[in-house]
Amino acid sequence: MSPFPGLASGLARRIGFKNTASMLVLAGAALIFVLPAPEGVGADTMRAGGLALFAIGFWAIGIWSIGMTAIAFFFVAAVMDVQPPAVIFSGFSSKAMWLVFGGLVIGVAVGHTGLGARMARSMVTRLGHSYLAIILGIAVVCMVLGFLMPSSMGRIVLLVPIVMALAEKMGYARGSRGHTGMVLATALITFTSAGTILPALVPGIALAGLAENLYGMTFTYGEYLKLHLPVLGIVKCAFIICLTVIMFSEPPQVSDNDDARTPMRREEILLTVILIIAIGLWMTDFLHGIAAAWVALGAAVLILVPGLGLAPANALNDKVDYGGILYTAAVLGLSLIVVKSGLGALTGKWLLSVFPFEKDADALNYGFLAIISTLTPLVTTNPGVPAILSPLAREFAAATGMGLETVLMTQVIGFTNVILPYQASPLMVAMVMGGVRLADAVKMTLITTAFGILVLIPLNYLWWLWLGVL
Repeated sequence: MSPFPGLASGLARRIGFKNTASMLVLAGAALIFVLPAPEGVGADTMRAGGLALFAIGFWAIGIWSIGMTAIAFFFVAAVMDVQPPAVIFSGFSSKAMWLVFGGLVIGVAVGHTGLGARMARSMVTRLGHSYLAIILGIAVVCMVLGFLMPSSMGRIVLLVPIVMALAEKMGYARGSRGHTGMVLATALITFTSAGTILPALVPGIALAGLAENLYGMTFTYGEYLKLHLPVLGIVKCAFIICLTVIMFSEPPQVSDNDDARTPMRREEILLTVILIIAIGLWMTDFLHGIAAAWVALGAAVLILVPGLGLAPANALNDKVDYGGILYTAAVLGLSLIVVKSGLGALTGKWLLSVFPFEKDADALNYGFLAIISTLTPLVTTNPGVPAILSPLAREFAAATGMGLETVLMTQVIGFTNVILPYQASPLMVAMVMGGVRLADAVKMTLITTAFGILVLIPLNYLWWLWLGVL
């Protein structure tokens, strides 16, 4: 018998799947970098494609921490001159990155002062001790906040520390199955299901703005809600609840202390006042115009003031996870690189040429558009979907014979879905804050995507057909 099969299998085990996959990603990225650009494609686009393959591949595989991959992304992009530094490092001047920083500091304070534990005790008392009841309660809060707070990142920043304290109160250690499920359910419902509410997700706001600027079309709040909330919002939310309970449920061990009935300490009262002011400013941003990021940053400044006792003295050095901040800046920079290099537009036009649209075949065309909107975020991330697909909407409408508004609305199917966590920075921020392993998040997003393709997309078609949209 030949020794080579055994040798090959032993080598594969020693190298490991992640290492093998990482080497393949590096080889593919390097090949795209050095290959001559095809006719009609610029060298900038090729370099951006190689960089995107490297960054997305390493984030998806998880061979390095997300922060390490982010640092490598900045290095490769700068050394290879993929785009000017102002584009590569644009994430550091983005409001989203500072919202992440503020959220991490708020999370530290919620845990340090004991306010999170008090809120968690109150929630356990009201919701009951079962895992299903807790996940149901979290889902309701996530959906209700979608109507009240316009920023998905702001909702994540507010909810994750409270949910973590709730998990601890139920006896789930950080990184346990129960803890992981609670954080992931919070993140997915906040981003995907609540994203069917027009002002609750950045891509939805961008879609409405582009529809008005490009085509003179105005989306109303009620019409948008009617089209998307029943199936993509409520049905998906119900599935995430069931999936969370199936994948992560474990018996709780609720501690029987009475900290919710003891008087609040000075630090808890002060932090509560800061959070109430922050929530109020987030909810009324249409009146005062202060971005959610600056509200979070202001709250962080107050929390970190020495002597107030709202955070440990070494919080900035030991408690804030800068890997998540670097990751956010890298994803935002990558999104702009994809747009500036022409890679996004090239991807959109390629998709238009690949799918065989037929006029007046609504079911077929709807399915193709839904798949296109679902796959596009793998390249552009979810916030980039409207920027890439909206300018192509008239061409899609001409090819399908469908109404322009209907074509635009199919984008919601894609940007409220997450195939891999790197596509949605709020989801990644929740993972960083909650200490969730990338592998657990990937399993959940892939299963949710499969359910979306097999069930939600056809069900949404029937819903639109019943409404008379198709």
